[in-house]
Amino acid sequence: MSYFHNKRIWVTGASSGIGRSVAIKLSKLGAEVILTARNRDKLEEVKKECGNAKAHIFDHDLSNLESIDDLVNRVTREVGSIDILFNNAGVSAYSAANETDFNVYTQVMNLNFLSVVKLTKCLLPQMISNKKGQIVTNTSLSGKFGSKKRTVYASSKHALHGFMDSLRAEVHEHNIKVNTVAPGFVNTEIGMKALTGDGTPYGANDRGHESQGMDLDKASEMIIKSIEANKREAYIVPRISFPKIALYISRYFPGLGAIIARNYNEEDNG
Repeated sequence: MSYFHNKRIWVTGASSGIGRSVAIKLSKLGAEVILTARNRDKLEEVKKECGNAKAHIFDHDLSNLESIDDLVNRVTREVGSIDILFNNAGVSAYSAANETDFNVYTQVMNLNFLSVVKLTKCLLPQMISNKKGQIVTNTSLSGKFGSKKRTVYASSKHALHGFMDSLRAEVHEHNIKVNTVAPGFVNTEIGMKALTGDGTPYGANDRGHESQGMDLDKASEMIIKSIEANKREAYIVPRISFPKIALYISRYFPGLGAIIARNYNEEDNG
């Protein structure tokens, strides 16, 4: 029997990309999935692909932080307590620091970081009471090292690593698992919805995602396997790839990593 069989799993950012693919695969493994994103029509399409009655739609804009309490109460009341939370909703951004409006930092941090903190905190009491639970968060490799034009995005993802690493230590005694998954380039349309320095849509995928992007199905499978294996931190990248090499260089040879960061631009390289 699948590890995910009959588990209630809440997937945010479920209308497209990684969230969509993971939700569908989890449903096929017998999970009861809760789908959240802003676009209800797209969530309806995902529910159809899940192919069973155990898929629930709660369309919501998670960047509206004040409304998350009500959302959690509604989900708990209508569906029940959550076994696994997959924090996946987020927005990308491409812009140098001195060219980025401050409100873009606020917008990205609200969705990528603060909404994750709020949603996680709202679910913690029930997980502690149940003496079990699993919190999985998509942090991206941008949460492990920075590069040009990524100050907004990398900041939000670094913050997630700090929060989840600390939370893991705090909730261990309550039998709650905390995992992070850090994808590199994946073939999704994340760049289309990314923000520029003035907050307008970027409207294109960078060449790195197009030329080095990992197959979405493969990335989703790796994420699901890492959740089942309870991997503390999983890097969702091909065995040999530039993002993985850059990660290890920055960790073990920080001087060389700094040179790479100065000369590498995701928008222009692939």
